[in-house]
Amino acid sequence: MAGPQATTSYRTDASKQHEVGIESRRLPTTFALELTQRCNNRCGYCYNAWRAPDLDYPTVGAGEMSLAQIERAIAKLRSEVEVDIIALSGGEPTLRPDFTDIVDLIHSLGITTQIITNGTHLTESLVEATARGSIFQVSLLSWQAETHDRLTGHPGAWNAVVDGMQNVHLAGARLVAVFVATRENYRDLGPTVQLAMMLGAGSLLYNRINIGGANLRQPDVLSMTPAMVEDNLTVLEEIAAQTGLPIATGVVIEPCMVDVGRYPHIRHGWCALAGEDATPIIDPAGNIRICEHSPTILGHIERDSIRDIFTAHPYVKTFRSTWPEECDGCEHPLRDLCRGGCRAAAEQAYGTLTKVDPFVRRSS
Repeated sequence: MAGPQATTSYRTDASKQHEVGIESRRLPTTFALELTQRCNNRCGYCYNAWRAPDLDYPTVGAGEMSLAQIERAIAKLRSEVEVDIIALSGGEPTLRPDFTDIVDLIHSLGITTQIITNGTHLTESLVEATARGSIFQVSLLSWQAETHDRLTGHPGAWNAVVDGMQNVHLAGARLVAVFVATRENYRDLGPTVQLAMMLGAGSLLYNRINIGGANLRQPDVLSMTPAMVEDNLTVLEEIAAQTGLPIATGVVIEPCMVDVGRYPHIRHGWCALAGEDATPIIDPAGNIRICEHSPTILGHIERDSIRDIFTAHPYVKTFRSTWPEECDGCEHPLRDLCRGGCRAAAEQAYGTLTKVDPFVRRSS
């Protein structure tokens, strides 16, 4: 889940980070509830930790929080920190039979809801029940139904997603199209963005495939090369310049691999490093993680403090301060923003925070 929290300008943010410093940032105000591990898609690129072959993440057998438990969890969060946005993800969050009740609960507290979904269950009735106060992030992987369905492992998914995106647009809700770029679909990017705009998307989130979860089984089949990413960014830069469509990258694109400065109309996202721009995760059973990519459980929402975790937990301090071994001698002007890319992807792929993002290691 790299939500639409991407930085507005890599030059501006570099200055901000230099002035403020990682350790002195405010606590996060956006949090994500992974409502379920269940999903009706079987995406080969999925990075959910519970789909990784060797991580032994607690499975759905650990249970899902009830609506009452979710209400208590949100109340506890609000007692400790300011909460502006709650993202609902999974798995596929709309599979929860009480999904609309959860959205109603969050809206009743005056909190914006970000619904991160594969889009296949966005029926007219569900959208109408949840549209007010919600932002919908919907994955559209190709303008071609066959490609989208193959990547999701779900025949008929593309048709359902197209219908769902139209329902969101007709309901007047904010629609963010998400394109996950893999070796199989990156050439489809341009027409897919055009289709997303026709369906009512007001912005686009571009995510190069991030190594982790299910794709650890076949990284060579789906992983991107820097040349592929450059090709995509060139397409996106032209679209953004010509149409004004807001476009952001949600997964780090390391500047030693791709010169992100060549694409000024794209907002480039960086690892939040457990700072104020982070999106801490509460999994279906109530376990807390530092971000959606990390497999490391730091505590439980019913007994542990988010504030304590983000200010004092040894893992969080290590996550913030560790420089990957390969980056020790880096002199790139954006090194303090990049810091080796996605720390959690390295943790999933190599079992350590001391290695650089797999995108760099596999591309070097």
